[in-house]
Amino acid sequence: MPVFPSREWCEALVDALQRDADAGRASLGWHGDIAAVVLAEPPLLPTSFIAYGRPMAARIEGFRVLEDLDEVEEIEPAYVARAPYSVWRDLIRGTLDPVEAVLRKRVQFQGDLEQVIARAQFKAMLRRSLDRVPTQFLDGRP
Repeated sequence: MPVFPSREWCEALVDALQRDADAGRASLGWHGDIAAVVLAEPPLLPTSFIAYGRPMAARIEGFRVLEDLDEVEEIEPAYVARAPYSVWRDLIRGTLDPVEAVLRKRVQFQGDLEQVIARAQFKAMLRRSLDRVPTQFLDGRP
């Protein structure tokens, strides 16, 4: 079972997203690369974890794990979502709604929020994909 956050966990989520029947419709008209920043929360997560990718035609291209926050600034992705580990954990578990998290500023979001909100109809796709990824959290609980 992959541990969140890790390269293996992200690769499993990318695979689940790309296999979803709604992936093609969700990606129509999407422009811009994305960085997801899991901010450190010692002692569970001593350093930040950053995943990067470019959604293109129902695929996530160029997926990689970035070494540090400076790389995010160098790449300048069109979208950046930053939140502490515990917020990402709650999002993955489904105990926190992603739109609510952004609106309540529990997730710091940079980019065209309108494009993201226009895809709120695909929130169920994200939930299905997250549910397909077996996840072990750093506190040892699934």
